[in-house]
Amino acid sequence: MTKARDLANAGTALGAVSATELAFVDGVTSAIQTQIDAKAPSSTAVTLTGTQTLTNKTLTSPVIASVVNNTLTSTTGDMIYASAANTPARLGIGSSAQVLTVAGGIPSWATASAGGMTLLSTTTLSGTTTTVTSIDQTYTDLMIVVSGAVFTSGANDIKIQPNGSGTTSWLSMSQDDQGTLNVAHADYPTNGTNPPKHTGGENVFYCLVKNYANTSYVKPIQFTTGYITAISIGSTNGGGYLRTTSAVTSVAVTVTPRSFTAGQMLIYGVK
Repeated sequence: MTKARDLANAGTALGAVSATELAFVDGVTSAIQTQIDAKAPSSTAVTLTGTQTLTNKTLTSPVIASVVNNTLTSTTGDMIYASAANTPARLGIGSSAQVLTVAGGIPSWATASAGGMTLLSTTTLSGTTTTVTSIDQTYTDLMIVVSGAVFTSGANDIKIQPNGSGTTSWLSMSQDDQGTLNVAHADYPTNGTNPPKHTGGENVFYCLVKNYANTSYVKPIQFTTGYITAISIGSTNGGGYLRTTSAVTSVAVTVTPRSFTAGQMLIYGVK
């Protein structure tokens, strides 16, 4: 006779409990309620057997075989690539101005080769003078592009002035009232005759400063302009040099005696 049956027959107080019901607690060694309370509710329990779908779950420092894990993206700018078939690997962020290339069949960072051009700044033209300072000194040449120039009406003299200098120790590049771009000492005079058209943003020009960061020699320059006046359109090409051994660390664009109302100056570093 089983213990369950013995209890079922022990007295009338147990008459409503069947032997089958009593058998369910056979083998219990401690308080049943305490054991139940210690169990996690079914709503939070996760069984990691078979295929599971985890929704809104947080995995702390997971390392999962054959799957990309967070140790491969430990630093801002990290990238993940395959170092071999089915083998994820980390490529750390490169240095400023480096480019992504391929070496030995895998991606890597490298210094830009000669001839590469990088946009260093984009500045909206405003007022009489717009200046960009603290120009990166790690490139070989400097290209300054002014486009979409619009200014208040009247005769104007438009100049690009490396380092903002207006003294005779510098050669500055000027577009006079006839729409001609000149290389001249200091300010180029205006005579008020047939000035460049101040609307439409069709006055554009660029200047290339060679060896701009060098501190031993003067700097050769090349320039091109496109312009429109009330009666003609055209372009001018020319060159000259900056009569200084100082590095070019800033560039100013001026329009006198008026003010810019639109347009932009882009500065590129050229390797």
